[in-house]
Amino acid sequence: MSVDQRTHDDPAPESEAERKFWTYRDKFPPHLEAAFQGEIDRIRERRLRKTGIAAVLLYAAFAISDRVMVPDVWLKAWAIRFIVVVPVLLLATFNLYKLRHPVAREVLMSAALILCGISLPWIAGLSTHPYAAHYQTGITLIVWFGNIVLNLRFRSALVTSLLITLMYGMTLAGIASMPPEVKFNNWLFCLAAVIISLIANFRMDQDQRRAWLARLREVERNEELSHAVELLARISAEDELTQLANRREFDRRLNLEWSRARREARPVALALVDVDFFKNYNDHYGHPSGDDCLQRVAAALRSVPRRPADLVARFGGEEFVVLLPGANAEDAAAIAEKLRHAVLDLQIPHAASRVAPGVTASFGVASMLPVAHEQPAELIAAADAALYRAKEQGRNRVVMHEESQDIAPVRADY
Repeated sequence: MSVDQRTHDDPAPESEAERKFWTYRDKFPPHLEAAFQGEIDRIRERRLRKTGIAAVLLYAAFAISDRVMVPDVWLKAWAIRFIVVVPVLLLATFNLYKLRHPVAREVLMSAALILCGISLPWIAGLSTHPYAAHYQTGITLIVWFGNIVLNLRFRSALVTSLLITLMYGMTLAGIASMPPEVKFNNWLFCLAAVIISLIANFRMDQDQRRAWLARLREVERNEELSHAVELLARISAEDELTQLANRREFDRRLNLEWSRARREARPVALALVDVDFFKNYNDHYGHPSGDDCLQRVAAALRSVPRRPADLVARFGGEEFVVLLPGANAEDAAAIAEKLRHAVLDLQIPHAASRVAPGVTASFGVASMLPVAHEQPAELIAAADAALYRAKEQGRNRVVMHEESQDIAPVRADY
């Protein structure tokens, strides 16, 4: 089967979170559920103050109907609205998220909604006016507001709605002037409103979960992509064997530091490092041991330079290069000597060496103050010429390029 056919015929494998969410329960695994609820709480916290104020204004606006629906007790109705219920709503609105526990916040929101619901049959029960029997039908608006606008968690919405519906049914049962058929119709209307709002609440919860899961997966994909880009950049700039900068990265940094040094009129130094008689080492100990030797030498070289701009790179084969921006000739020579001792201190046996019983390295060092007509390749050539003289003079030494010395032509691989 081709890749395209497999893509179209077989669904993509679901993640663990998706399998749990869509199969045996309508929740995420515990750690994802906690993260999801935390995100929803943060969204609610940002919106609650405006939503709560809107709820208070809407509830207070119905005081206008009190003069018509319960004209005999409208002052008492206003007292219940503005002295009891509105202060509780405002208190809940401005202090809800001072409660840090999610369950406590849900209980407070549910209690505020139930208080709003109780206030309507409470006011209706005080009145003897014929319209009072229909006064409390507004209880359905309170249920809708809690389940849809406030978007209570489904369990809280279910419990709150059932309590308000039960309370409404008990209140209707106590109204002697209302025919049983009207009572049943009103209660059935309230129950239908509750069920519809609960369905909406449940679907909103499911949609929020799908959207949150999609965002989570998008974040994960972006993180994976960023990691892949970072890894690719590191691979393209890093020598696989030694984990030092590779030749490409060295060339890039040398050109960058050369241009900066030219602008700022400061020197750039370079040390070329060659492991002495490394071909003999490979022939005698084998290539795996040779690779291990290069890795240890690379680690030793990397441990010496301390400035952020300094760079140790693999130049090719058994050659390394150390870039020292801002270093003059004396400083560069001193650092190169430390590098030479760092290699010696490894005490790697080298029976095939004609210099010492252990692995050693030769160093060619050059420092230049870039001027307009000079190029970075000239600094490399100067260091290479110094390295050649270090080998001529017996190896395992640091030789500094001097201005009076001739510079050999740049090697082809430069």
